[in-house]
Amino acid sequence: MNAELRYEGVPGSELDRIRCNSYDDFGNAVVPRTSEGGEPLRCCLTLAGAGERITLVAHRPMTVGGPYAEIGPVFVHVTDCPGPDEGFPIDFRDRQAVLRPYDAAGQMLDGVVAEPGTSETELKLLFEDPAVDTVQVRNVVAGCWNFTVRRQG
Repeated sequence: MNAELRYEGVPGSELDRIRCNSYDDFGNAVVPRTSEGGEPLRCCLTLAGAGERITLVAHRPMTVGGPYAEIGPVFVHVTDCPGPDEGFPIDFRDRQAVLRPYDAAGQMLDGVVAEPGTSETELKLLFEDPAVDTVQVRNVVAGCWNFTVRRQG
């Protein structure tokens, strides 16, 4: 665990609004279903367990415009969850990931493909650059957003 970094999924306030409206911010109905297990949950950064109530919603992880501000489908719990633990999400460790660093203005600085088991090391290297404010971690195979990493404080 790296105490200087904060790992974030879909913010609880966004999920509360979606759950209350029964539609995501892009007009898609929230359709709950029972998980068979294994879906990557972007609210608490774990894999869904069999029998959990989940739904698929559209989410834009960054508010800035540009080619990397895409909207992606993400699985989330239908009801409140505790959110992510501190440190790199264990259920995402053994995946190949694209790490996209951004500066404080939201401009992409570079990109790294991290092989399974190397994302934590690659993140530390990216954050050695003082210009890096945020890193978006994405799944290589599906290209979808996994989570955001920011500097603490």
